[in-house]
This record gives sequence, structure tokens and C-alpha cells, in this order.
Amino acid sequence: MVMLYRFADFESRFIFMKKSWIAIGLSALLIGQSISAVAVVSTTSSPVSGVKYSWVVTLHSVTDGDRGEHVCTGALIDDYTVITAAHCLNALAFDDWVIVQGRLNSDDRGRVLTPFDFKIHPSYDPITSNNDIAVIYLYYPAYSSKHLRIAGPQKKFTQADMFLFGWGVDEFENIPYQLRRAKQRLAPKSAINEYFKSFDPTTQLATLLYFKIKDAFAGACKGDSGGPLVKTIKKVDYLVGVVSYGGRACNTPAPTVFTKAATFRDWISQVRFEAKSKHAADIKISTEPFYVTGGETLPILNVADPTSGGYLKSSAQLVTGDLTNDEIDIANLTVDSYERDQEYGRVALTATNVGRWDACSLTTRGFIEVRIDVDGKLGSDRIWQYGDISTGCITDGDEMVVVKTNPDVTDLCKAKVQTTANGPQVWFSAECFMTSKTALFRMLLSDGEMADVEPGSDNWMGPVVIRN
Repeated sequence: MVMLYRFADFESRFIFMKKSWIAIGLSALLIGQSISAVAVVSTTSSPVSGVKYSWVVTLHSVTDGDRGEHVCTGALIDDYTVITAAHCLNALAFDDWVIVQGRLNSDDRGRVLTPFDFKIHPSYDPITSNNDIAVIYLYYPAYSSKHLRIAGPQKKFTQADMFLFGWGVDEFENIPYQLRRAKQRLAPKSAINEYFKSFDPTTQLATLLYFKIKDAFAGACKGDSGGPLVKTIKKVDYLVGVVSYGGRACNTPAPTVFTKAATFRDWISQVRFEAKSKHAADIKISTEPFYVTGGETLPILNVADPTSGGYLKSSAQLVTGDLTNDEIDIANLTVDSYERDQEYGRVALTATNVGRWDACSLTTRGFIEVRIDVDGKLGSDRIWQYGDISTGCITDGDEMVVVKTNPDVTDLCKAKVQTTANGPQVWFSAECFMTSKTALFRMLLSDGEMADVEPGSDNWMGPVVIRN
């Protein structure tokens, strides 16, 4: 995936641009006085499986290449298209960010979906929150064929029970361990008029449901923004609304306001068509399976080699064509895990690039970065970088510099760089994988102006079986 950024010097190359932001979530626009209630989310909702409802996705910031905070929720309407709120993308647009699908719980890595393009509705008004809707188009298709259909304008889609899905915090500001679902019904006009002066019934709908036994209201909270309001008819799930805003706090009887999906059906279809055409024209994606984290280990080829002692080989095909400099555009990553030590290490991560590659392709401003994850938890366990600011060339066997590490990773875990005919190669010592039978890998190539990080920010090649 392409990453565009500039670096002042080599020492700061591993520092990615950060931005302090707060997810707008459910903005205020309150008119009347808030009335206290016992709870909103946890008391009146129930945990459900993020794998079963895999059309619910989460939007996360990315900090230094690893997944950061959950910001918003979204919903898949086909293999490539996510619908969320416009204000969510306003909060994320100038940062690196990813989408995650199919999480069992908040500790689960899930499946990372990388955004290719997105569009905020041109008439979105951040003051009134009217037309608060956006479309995201993905690089790769989602990992589940479960999608929502966009509801029509007929009353049957908003009658009786609907359900709100979200990963937002509860009324006590606690992050939920699992995806949650809350029953919803249309709010009375009196409640809407009491709290929201800018409500537009042509583009918005509002819900409010009070549980007398629990003395609590069901509704959205911070982080649920962009999440789907769903109606099920004859076992078909329809996207009725997209969470836009609500009360100042998550413990009031103020309704939750949604952008009405039916109003924007034609616009969504047009944006989706344009993004699909751009996607087809700008990039190439291998027809071979693309493997990332959250699933089974990558397929293994057991290679018999008397000279090396034999090794296990795993490969992943990647996006190409999205960089103007094809010398650093990675088309394929391969991991070879050897039975015994080779000249520079035990495990090799090799890139095959689209364009011509030689030892000096990086230039004096460029560098290589590699990451491994060996403990199965979110985040990189060790990050190395390499670049020669005097010659701009790779010297085979040079040791890469550790720029970040998990303290549990031994100092004996080393990485050395080498050049092949088609791309760079990084060798890892056997000590890097002493405690794990599988590992995850990522590589970034930069020429100092732009970079290709594969398989993408917060994304990994693997799990790869390591020969111990």
C-alpha cells in the first residue's frame, strides 16, 4: 500500500506523523435540559459475535504503523464498500488509519481492511450534521461475504424493532469487550423537537427506546458513530441508518439521530461505481489468494535442499501499481524458514519488486523497515530500519538498526540486509523465533519521498510457520 510522507533526516524516519484528535462521536446539538437515566448502552444492550455479524467493522487510527484507538464503527454493503459517518472520516482523514472486520473481542486482531479511497458527501454540514454519510472503498475484498442491503424508503423498514450495532463505549466510558447490539424504535416527534433543532426528517431518522424495568434508555454512545441501524425482514438484513449524533452524554433520554440510508442510495451507487473504476485503472491485484492475519497459517511449501538443509516457503501476492516509483513497489513477499543457519541468518523475508531493483535503488534518502510479531498480540514486537545516507546503497550482510522493540524479545534477535536481483532481502536470526512456532511479517520500502508498506499499515503477512 502506498504511503506518502517526507522525512527531515534518517534519525527521524521511523517517526510517523501524529495528530491529536477526538472522535466527534455523538455531537451535542441539544436544546432541552438533559434528564438523568441509569444507563444507555451496557444496561440495555447485549454482546454479540463480531464474526457472526461480520458486516460490522471498526475504524482505527494507526500510530507508528500499529493499530491505535477505535474511533468509529461502519458497515459493509458489499465486498469492497463500507458505509460510515462523514464526521468519522473528518477525524481520520489526515492520519494513517485502517478498518477491522470480524473481531471476536477487543483483544482480537480480526481482519484488517485497508482503505483505497473514500468520499464524504459533498453536502455534509459539520454544524448541523446533515448529510453525515461517507463511502469507503477497499484495496482488497472483505473476508466475509456477509453484507447489508441498503433499505428502501418504505415504512416497513422503520416499523417496530430495529437494532443498533456498535463498538462504542458504554455509559460508564468503558470500552466494550465485544460488539454490542441494542434494540431501537423510532423516536416520537416530541422527543426530537425537544432536543434537536436542526433535525431534518428527509435525510435523518431518530430512535429512542426506554426500558421501564431497567429504568434505562437504549441508544448510541461515543465510538458508535458511523455504526449501522439494521432492520431484518425475512432473514435479510438492511441498513436503515448510520449513527450521526445524540445527547451530550450517554445517560439521557435524548434520541439517537441517524443519517437515513435510503435517501442516499443513488449517491452511494454512484460513488461506488466511480471508486470501482478508479480501483481497476490504478492498481493491479493478484488473482492468487491474499493472506493476512486472523485466519489459518499461510500455505507452506516444504523445499528439500541438501546444501541449505531444507526450508519452508510461504508467499503472499500484493497490490501493485499504486506508486509512481515502481522500484520500491513490492509485488510479492516470501518467507523462507531454514532448518539451519545460513550466511546471514535463519529466516529470510524477500521482496519481489515491480520495477528494476539494485543495491542502490533506495538512494541516500531512502530506507528499509521490517517488523515482526511473534507473540500473537496487537502491535509490532520488533522494528528494524536500514539506510545508507552516504552512498544510498545496500551492503550485503549489514546489520539493521533496532528502532523499537518489545522488551520480551531477546537482544540476540538480529536482522541483516541483502540485495537480490528482484528486491531486498532481510535475514533474521533464529533467536527471533525461539518462543513461537509462527510469526507475522511486514516490510516498508521508502525512497525518501514516498513508501510502500506491505501488506499495509497494521496489516501483516502471515501467520507464517517457522521451522524451529
